[in-house]
Amino acid sequence: MLQIFDSTCVLLAKAEQKHYNYTKKLLDKEQLNITPGQMVVLYTLYKGDDISITELSKKCYLDNSTLTGIIDRLERAGLVLRVGQQDDRRSFFIRLTEAAQDLEPQVDNVMNRICMSMLADCTEEEIAVFRKVLLNIFAKL
Repeated sequence: MLQIFDSTCVLLAKAEQKHYNYTKKLLDKEQLNITPGQMVVLYTLYKGDDISITELSKKCYLDNSTLTGIIDRLERAGLVLRVGQQDDRRSFFIRLTEAAQDLEPQVDNVMNRICMSMLADCTEEEIAVFRKVLLNIFAKL
């Protein structure tokens, strides 16, 4: 193991970097034409769309300015729509298009394949502990 991996912070950062690159390659290979960040937003919307950008921001843990750029690109790709509210013309909801809904099984498949690859040699108990540790890190930072 590399000497710098004696630092948990470095190990976590490098593992995330590998995860991101692996995800990007798999999304490219499957020709889904989305980025890992866009996949997170789509995954969140698959759990419930027709929500405001502020609500979506909270649900996928991205700040509004970052999310706005992702939504712009997803909209240009024909995967989401901004739907105005009747009572407030300045406000809108984010809605999945039919094209995005058609992608859901492929996105789920890619996410499952990533999980299976990265956790292939882990027991159920190890995975449970790993998730607990990640949630703990997330909560503390």
